[in-house]
Amino acid sequence: MRFEKELDHILTPMGLSLHDLVLPGKSGGVLKVFVDHPVGVGLDQLEAVSRRISDLLDVLDPFPGKYRLEVSSPGLDRLLRIPEDLLTHVGKHIKVKTKESLQGQRVFRGIIESVQSGVLLISSLEGKKQLRHSIPMDLVAEVRAEFWLDALSGKSRNPDEDPGLTH
Repeated sequence: MRFEKELDHILTPMGLSLHDLVLPGKSGGVLKVFVDHPVGVGLDQLEAVSRRISDLLDVLDPFPGKYRLEVSSPGLDRLLRIPEDLLTHVGKHIKVKTKESLQGQRVFRGIIESVQSGVLLISSLEGKKQLRHSIPMDLVAEVRAEFWLDALSGKSRNPDEDPGLTH
């Protein structure tokens, strides 16, 4: 889609990437643009991106009717794209929902150990027991990052290192 290519031309020089794009469903809908950066996205960055995207929309006019633009970061409990985001989040906490019951459950929480051969391997603690869950990728319905757990364990990025990072 041309609009996405144009977004990349705006975001890349700013060191940002397109995390997700939700197109307006009807006139009066909302165009949601989620941008990301390895150390987070600050309010000043979101403001600058929003202005540039607004200018781009004025030129391209890619969607019929009226709509509202929302630009934001994906947030700490972000939905992870499968499989690319999973590979970059190895060693981080996640919450996985499956399409059907697996090992008697549909929700798994743990740390990503690996993603290979169509299988997501996560480990978690249950009491003092270390559990490992092998989840076939074709059964994965949704994966969310749980950065707050990484922060508790000291595995997250340090917001003091980047004053532009939003909390």
